[in-house]
Amino acid sequence: MARLYPVERITDNRNAEPFIHHKARVKAEALVSIGLDVTIPDADNFVIFGEKASLEDVALPIARAKQADLYLPTGEISDTLLYHIAKDADHDGRPMVLFCLADCDPAGYQMPVSIGRKLQAFRDLLFPKLQFEVVPVALTVNQVRELGLPSTPLKETEKRADRWREAFGVEQTEIDALATLRPNVLREIVERAFDPYFDRTLEERVSQAEEGWTQHAEEAVREQVDPAILAELREEAAERLAELESVIADINERLQLAADHFTLPPIEVPEPDVDANAPRQALVSFDDGWVVATRALIRRKAYGNGSAAGGVP
Repeated sequence: MARLYPVERITDNRNAEPFIHHKARVKAEALVSIGLDVTIPDADNFVIFGEKASLEDVALPIARAKQADLYLPTGEISDTLLYHIAKDADHDGRPMVLFCLADCDPAGYQMPVSIGRKLQAFRDLLFPKLQFEVVPVALTVNQVRELGLPSTPLKETEKRADRWREAFGVEQTEIDALATLRPNVLREIVERAFDPYFDRTLEERVSQAEEGWTQHAEEAVREQVDPAILAELREEAAERLAELESVIADINERLQLAADHFTLPPIEVPEPDVDANAPRQALVSFDDGWVVATRALIRRKAYGNGSAAGGVP
């Protein structure tokens, strides 16, 4: 029987070390110390993938503003890097939306297909709860035409060249051309891709949910904790704060151990209320079954872009 090795034991030497930016990891959780605190994360888990390290100037500020992970390797994404993306998304627990930035050529057009197919495999093999969408954001044939971006002939070694020209009638354009010549346009394209996944009212509703939870949790603590013990600990903390701050950490730790006996109300995270009819560019969607998603990937690989045959992305 063949022996399978864990992916963590594989060293990826195919490409140069990628540029990676990770957002802060947030889980819905509550903490009892001298007071009560609750943290509620956003509804979605965003990832931006670009095949060029030169995209950092445009993509990194967006990743920071949108609380998204950013991966900028050189060329085709490796299986090991995609494994770690899938593993992080599975650990995060929220649906993952992966935005893809690649060249307008056969390899770049194929990249979202490869990503979607490999995420399917990792979900089926290792992460059964993984939910994901793959969104080809740029560089599309239509964007090259509408923006009048310069192109260069396809390499003579490109075996897909004839099919590519027949399907789209263009040569190749690297996404660096847009990032260098018109960075503000690329920035707008990427930011616009986030729109269907954002609920502008969510922050306010999360704040209201946090306030409501804190109120109920404080009531639960009052009902389950001996007021005299709690008052004594608070008084002791106030007295010693001026003397030695390290003592406060010890008191908080003792109170945290006591909190193990509390029963706090569950944290209800508000769901995003987004427009279900808003146009989305996802190649593979959350609701797609294995067959539907696979057919979509096959159609794109055949330059069909979702239709029975033919079409322009």
